[in-house]
Amino acid sequence: MELGTSLGIVALSKVFKNGVTEIEEYLDYGPTIFENFANTSREFSELINKLSAYLSETDTKLITYWDEEYPQLLKNIPDPPVCLFVKGKLEYLAYNLFAVVGTRKITSYGKQVTERFVSEISKHFVIVSGMAYGVDTIAHSSALRSNRPTIAVLGCGVDVVYPKSNKILYEQIIDNGCVVSEYLPWEPPKKFTFVERNRIISGLSTGVLVTEAGIESGALITARYAVEQGRDVFAVPGDIFRTTSQGANYLIKNGAFVATEPSDILEYYGFKDHRKMVELTDDEAQIFGALDSESTIEEISEKLNIPISQVMLILTTLELKGLVFRTERNTYARAM
Repeated sequence: MELGTSLGIVALSKVFKNGVTEIEEYLDYGPTIFENFANTSREFSELINKLSAYLSETDTKLITYWDEEYPQLLKNIPDPPVCLFVKGKLEYLAYNLFAVVGTRKITSYGKQVTERFVSEISKHFVIVSGMAYGVDTIAHSSALRSNRPTIAVLGCGVDVVYPKSNKILYEQIIDNGCVVSEYLPWEPPKKFTFVERNRIISGLSTGVLVTEAGIESGALITARYAVEQGRDVFAVPGDIFRTTSQGANYLIKNGAFVATEPSDILEYYGFKDHRKMVELTDDEAQIFGALDSESTIEEISEKLNIPISQVMLILTTLELKGLVFRTERNTYARAM
């Protein structure tokens, strides 16, 4: 889709508060609708000009519901966002995604649980969360610590760091994954935007795990959206005397899958004895076979006479399949 058309769609949705269905009806009238709106609405025209300048001056990407890059799972929820702004590596939105969410008031138990589950689940899925305090922060950090990509869905624009204390984490996510928002890049957070973004967290994901949550936690809103969207909901049981466990225990009592080990989730999706089941392309099999010992990208490239750029791309794919990992020495080895 041409940038001008994309900007027009965003302006329609933001200025006139139209959803996907209404904009589809507008699009049936042809491209001149944007000219008509630009002529009759100063606000519409100003927004297009501001967005156009912003996108030309930054590395932020814009995708709309009608673009090929728009995630298919998200497209099928009842109220998909008309547009997404993305900072970072857009391609990760096309991978298998899994959400990990929970309370902002995380305990040492919740931290341990989140770290344990994310370190294993991130071998097979890109972890999605909301970059809030507590479980969200630990989920993103644990994925990054395992040299895995992660995606943050924000309740504000992609240029706004919230909470401010997560600025370093925000930058790390952009470098190793992406941040996503349906709001204009410069929009500050509001109370209702965090509720709205929860439907995107679950909508992007195959399943949702609640590791620790109180009965009034926003994670339960995400779980509710997940059920409405037909997603799988998992919860880790907690101490019945802790308020921070009441939400997860409530979900279990009401039909969520019990998860006491990461394998409970991975085996549900068929990842038992994963290395025997995963299918590899010829190039992936060649590089995996060459990793009989720790090797750098340059060593693999020289050994197999494959361009470094291609080796990097295939190693990333093998990482996401849980077959190799990057060491602290910046070498690659087979996963145990």
